[in-house]
Amino acid sequence: MGSRTYSLAAIFALAAISFTMAHASSQTQISLASFGNTDIDLAWSDQDRIIKSWTSFSNFNPSDGSFTMQIVQSETGKVVADSTIQLITQSKSSAIDFNSFVMYMVSAEDICQNEKFDAETSAWQECNPLTGQYEMHVSTNDGSVVESTTFTIVDSRV
Repeated sequence: MGSRTYSLAAIFALAAISFTMAHASSQTQISLASFGNTDIDLAWSDQDRIIKSWTSFSNFNPSDGSFTMQIVQSETGKVVADSTIQLITQSKSSAIDFNSFVMYMVSAEDICQNEKFDAETSAWQECNPLTGQYEMHVSTNDGSVVESTTFTIVDSRV
């Protein structure tokens, strides 16, 4: 009975090691799920003009560095905002899974068609905002994995 237990333990350990090694060599996965409002009205206060996405990262190797978040105006393909998502972890693992909110606050500087618009000296009315559908893209640092979610910007002030 004792050798049978050791054999089962050895088979389990071998299977666990194989699974861990296969998991570590797999490509990073990203999934996004919109959280909260996906229709943003420019008439709302700043704190209500935030796009939130619940983001799951799987099999991420911390040595790969960071992720990128871009906001793209769907109709024109113009990237209106671009930022880096830095992962801070104590993990020494070559493959970790984690969840996080990725957020973007809609700002006049990003969506104005008036290129001379300065939010510090100009009113929103001078902005001539580009309303419509936008996409939030979250990707690996090298761009090999990209996931997106959409949202709409409307302006009820006009």
